[in-house]
Amino acid sequence: MLSSIMNPWAFLGLLLLIPIIILYLLKPKPKRIRFPTIMFITRVERDRRFRFFPKRFVRDPLLIVQILIILLFVIAIADPYMKTRVKKGIAENVVFIIDSSASMRATDIYPNRFERAKQIVNGILDKMQEGTKVSILLAENVPIIVLKNSNKENAKSVLNQIECGDTPTNIGDAILFAKDMLSDVSGSKEIYLISDFSNTEGMDVGVACSIAEKDGIDVNLLEINNNGENMGIVGIQGKRFLSERDRFYLTFTVRNYYETDKDVEIEIWLNDNLISKINDKIPRNSERLFYIEDKISYDLGIIRVMLNVNDNLEVDNRAFLVIPKIKKYNILLITNDSADDFLKYAIMASPDFNLSVAISPVIPEFHKFDTIIHGRIDKNRILDGMYHDLKSYVESGGNLIILPYQDLIDIQNREPELGELMPTTLKWLMNSEKYIEINAEHEIMRDVIMADIIVKKYYKNTQKNNSIVIAEVGNEPLILYHKYGSGRVVYMGLNPNSEWSNFYYSSSMPVFWFKLIRWINRKDMALMNNFKTGEYIPLDVNTTIVTPSKKVMKGKNLILDEIGLYEVNLNSISDMIAVNLIDESESDIRKSIQIDITTTMGDEEDVEVNIELYPYVLGIVILFIITELILYRKRGYFVS
Repeated sequence: MLSSIMNPWAFLGLLLLIPIIILYLLKPKPKRIRFPTIMFITRVERDRRFRFFPKRFVRDPLLIVQILIILLFVIAIADPYMKTRVKKGIAENVVFIIDSSASMRATDIYPNRFERAKQIVNGILDKMQEGTKVSILLAENVPIIVLKNSNKENAKSVLNQIECGDTPTNIGDAILFAKDMLSDVSGSKEIYLISDFSNTEGMDVGVACSIAEKDGIDVNLLEINNNGENMGIVGIQGKRFLSERDRFYLTFTVRNYYETDKDVEIEIWLNDNLISKINDKIPRNSERLFYIEDKISYDLGIIRVMLNVNDNLEVDNRAFLVIPKIKKYNILLITNDSADDFLKYAIMASPDFNLSVAISPVIPEFHKFDTIIHGRIDKNRILDGMYHDLKSYVESGGNLIILPYQDLIDIQNREPELGELMPTTLKWLMNSEKYIEINAEHEIMRDVIMADIIVKKYYKNTQKNNSIVIAEVGNEPLILYHKYGSGRVVYMGLNPNSEWSNFYYSSSMPVFWFKLIRWINRKDMALMNNFKTGEYIPLDVNTTIVTPSKKVMKGKNLILDEIGLYEVNLNSISDMIAVNLIDESESDIRKSIQIDITTTMGDEEDVEVNIELYPYVLGIVILFIITELILYRKRGYFVS
C-alpha cells in the first residue's frame, strides 16, 4: 500500500504560515501602567518572556490550530491518494466483441480460434450475476449486433448459433460501436474483445480502447493466437480475350507465410474439368504470380484454383472466378449516311455485338434490339412519332444511348419525348479543349484509360435529380445515366467524332463501348461477377440469393460474407458471382497488432486502485475550523 500526491506544487501554500506567525508576534498588547515598586519584577517578567518564547509559542492553542488548518488545507489541495488492491468482478453491463473474420478459422488453436473464443465467452457468462445485461457483437469488416441488452441465458443460446465469417476484420470500429451501445446505460460498464489480433482495418485498436476508457468503460483484450503458419491465394484475375472470345487468361498470386521454403501443388479446374496442375516451391515469406491461358466455351465458365497444402487456414487455399457466358447483343445505330463511322468500327470490333445501322428517316421496329444508339441525325429528317416509339421502347425495358451533335439541342427543345428521356437538359454548345475527369469507379470505366483524352466540343447541361454522373469535363456532366421505366438511358457526351474529341484513335474506345453495352443490358443483376468478401451489392428490387452454404435469402442488399459461388435469381434471370478472401493481411494469421493483452478472463482479480484522501483531509480541516471558532468565543471575541 503506497501513498502519493497528484499536485506537489500545492505545498507552496505553506508559505502562508510565515505572515500568520509574524502577525501573531506583532499583535498589539494591552497598555500597562508601571509602578516603581514593581519595576524590578516587570523587568524579570520581560526577561522570562524572551527567554522562554519557544515554550509560549508552542503552548498557544489558537496559533497551533491556525497552523494546522493551513497545513491540512494545503495537503488537501495537493490531492493525496493511496494505492491499494481490491477485488474486481464483472460489470453490470457487458458487451462481448468476438472477432469473426476469416483468420479466426485458423486451426493453430483447437478446434479453431473462433470456437475457442466462444468457449471463453461461455466461461465468462458462467461467472456473471443473473442481473447482468449482456450484448454480443461480431467484428467483421463492419460490426454486426447479434444480441443487445439481454441476459446470460439468451447470450448462451445466441453464442451456440453464431458462425465465423470469411471477411476481413475491423475491431477498432467494433470497440467504438460497443462504446456507443453502452453510452445510455447506467451502472458499471465493460467490454470484452476476443480476437487473434492478426490484423485489422479501420481505427487503431489502442486509440479505440483509450476513447472507451475515457467514458468510464473497462476494456479487456483477450488474445487467441498461437502464431500459426499459412499459405494462401492473395490475388486472382481472369477474363475472355476481346479478340478471341473462346479463349481466356487467368492470373493468380500465392503467398507463403512460413518461415521456410514450401512446396505446393496447385490445381486449376474449369467447370468440372482439371485443366492444369502446377508443382512449385515458394520461398519463405514471399509470393509468386502464376499465369495460364486456355480455351473456354461461350457458356458460363467457373474456374476453381485449389492449393493442396496442409496449413492452419483453409479458406484462402481456394479461389473462384466466374467468366460470364457470351451473349450476342443486337445493337441499332440510328444515324445519317457516312456519319458515326468511328463508332461503327468500335462496335463491330466485338464479336459479342450484331450491329444494324438505320439511316434516318428509315427506321426498323425498335423491339427487335437490345440497345439503341442515337447518333448524328439531321433535325429535318426525323420521322414523325419516332421519339414516341423510343419512349415506349425504353419504358418496356429497352436501353438507349444518346450521343451529342450539332442538332441535338434543337431536337431536344422540339421533341418533348426526347427531353423527357434524357438524364440531363442541354443548354448550349461549348467549344473548348479540356481533359476528362472521372467521378465514379464505375464498372464501365475499369480498364479504360482516359488520361490523354481531350474533349473539343461538349454541351453545357444540367443533370436531372435521379441521374448518376460517371465523368465530367469542365465541371459539366459528360457521361451520365438514369433509369427510365424498366430501361436505362445514357447520355454519352464523349462523341468519338474527330471534331468533338480525340477518343476515336484511343485503344480504349472499343473496350469502353464493349463494357458500356454489356453493362446497360445487365438490368437489375449484379454489375460484376467477381468480388471480395466484405463487399456488398445494392440491388434495385427484391432478389433471391443462394449463398455458398446453400442458405436462401431474399432482399435488395446482397452482403458477401462467404467465400464461394453465389446464385442470384431475379424473376426468370439467373446469374453466378464468385467471392474470394484475397487479402494479404487476413491470410497472415500471425499476431501483428502489438497491444497490452488482458490475462484474466472474467475472474475476480486483484486490481490496483487509487483512493483519494482529500475528502478526509478536508473533513479534518472543518473540525479544526470549528475548534478555532470555539477558542475565539472563549476569549470573548464574539459578542452574544
